[in-house]
Amino acid sequence: MRIELILCIGIILASCSGSENATGQSKETKSSLKTESIYAGSKVSLSSERDSISYTLGFEMSKPFISDTVFSKLNKILIAKGFNDDIEGYSVDSCMMIVQSYMSSIELRRDESFSNQCAQSVGRLNRSEIQKTFTDLGATEIIDMKTVQLGFKDGLSLKNVFKNDTNSVKILFATLKTKMDEKYKISIQKFEKEGIEFLKKNKTKKGVKQTFSGLQYKVIKKGRGKNPSASSRVKVHYKGTLLSGETFDSSYERGTPSEFALNQVIPGWTEGIQLMRPGSKFIFYIPHELAYGPNPDPRSGIKPYSLLIFEVELLEILNL
Repeated sequence: MRIELILCIGIILASCSGSENATGQSKETKSSLKTESIYAGSKVSLSSERDSISYTLGFEMSKPFISDTVFSKLNKILIAKGFNDDIEGYSVDSCMMIVQSYMSSIELRRDESFSNQCAQSVGRLNRSEIQKTFTDLGATEIIDMKTVQLGFKDGLSLKNVFKNDTNSVKILFATLKTKMDEKYKISIQKFEKEGIEFLKKNKTKKGVKQTFSGLQYKVIKKGRGKNPSASSRVKVHYKGTLLSGETFDSSYERGTPSEFALNQVIPGWTEGIQLMRPGSKFIFYIPHELAYGPNPDPRSGIKPYSLLIFEVELLEILNL
């Protein structure tokens, strides 16, 4: 079951620019006018554009906890408390497990104590996600987290500084989008440059070979038998890491080898594993052109244009 917990920045921004109908009003505008009627005014003082952007972002993040049929039943005070909690004081994975359990069990939803744990956990998850998004892009100066918290708390309390002022909200989000786009461009240029510089140095190291496509690899252990073809199905153990050394995926950690067809994976894998024989172990250095390029899965932790490093052990060719 998909869990709608965290409002992705892109989704928030997209929600502010809906298509217009014949009357000139977007569907989002009509919907927001109806929603706005439930909010009272707020006495929060916003003294700068940064404050206004931060407040509005926090307010928008609170909306699912008002409108969602499941999350709207959670204790709003505890959601706000979780959002204000120190990130260093809790485990994001533990919070996610609590929420997943809550979503999958009607019985747990009826348990007040567990529901309260879930309320605090979803607040923590939202805080963690928003902070991670801006930190990863080097954009923490765009927002003030304390003001984001004020907007989030106001939204949960059915208050809004910008009550009946949807135009100002649209302008603020347009400004935020522009600032985030600029940071995003700088970020992806940085990852691409780092990958290029790494490959230039890496190909001169002992034992590292490079194919015509730009794929680099190093043989750690030789195997025996036939090489797989581009359409072979194989069984492997692997670990994928970023240039930072962070592991983003590992069959070793899961304790179970992976099976897949070589024509169903990234080009770097399709090419690289054909160089292997059963029992062999290689390290592949895969440029972004042979990996996920500009479109990695947002949940993977892989940034656009990232070079990826895979340690792969070919256990078995299931069919040639």
